[in-house]
Amino acid sequence: MLKSLLIILALTFATLAAHADVQQLCKQFDDQVEALDVKGAKNTIDAAYKEDPKSHDVLFRLARVHNFLGDQEWQDEKKLAMYNKALDYANKAIAVNGKSMGGYVYRAAANGKIALFKGIFSVASVVSAVRDDATKAIQLNNESTERLAAACYILGRSHLNLVKKPKLFRLPLGLGWGNIEEAVANLKRARSLRPNFVMFELEYARCLVEMEQESEAIAVAQRIAGLKNQEPGDQQRKQDALQLINDLR
Repeated sequence: MLKSLLIILALTFATLAAHADVQQLCKQFDDQVEALDVKGAKNTIDAAYKEDPKSHDVLFRLARVHNFLGDQEWQDEKKLAMYNKALDYANKAIAVNGKSMGGYVYRAAANGKIALFKGIFSVASVVSAVRDDATKAIQLNNESTERLAAACYILGRSHLNLVKKPKLFRLPLGLGWGNIEEAVANLKRARSLRPNFVMFELEYARCLVEMEQESEAIAVAQRIAGLKNQEPGDQQRKQDALQLINDLR
């Protein structure tokens, strides 16, 4: 009896230690992403996956890092493959825990990138899935402020990308739901949740252009150069902001 109890206690302590290690690795991953170290973040979350391949926290981070890796690929075939891997990991995260928002945020992100890659008006069902997952994540709102902000951004950007085409064109495709009011509201909320975040500021500037508020768009875009890079791709976004300013002048 005593031997059995000791074995149970040893297994319990081992499980708790492994869980602590995985949580530490997830924190390390988040720090590496903010430091723009995508390669290091990938190695860290791969190590966490080996420790616990059924962890929701690990799986949605794997989805996130594969979205980054897809963005960095130059070959179309490899880019799409990375986005599909991100989608697969996000699906696994939701299967493990469909009551937390992380899987929905990064499934929306992966599908959004796939839709942009293929052309949003050629994959209407994928675009609607982006809207549904971002909305679900916002409704759950049970993880970090950063992920809530990301969900608002994704939803706002989805609306913004759609309104670039007339509603009469979009209606037969089932994409008549896109509207500029929702784009503005969600992008403003993302900015309020995470101020001075390059990605959100650039998309809001683009939203202002769509509303023909060009002077306001230029003012927002001009601020971007002085903001801290916090997400892989921010340096390119700063270049995009400069191009937006030049295009409007």
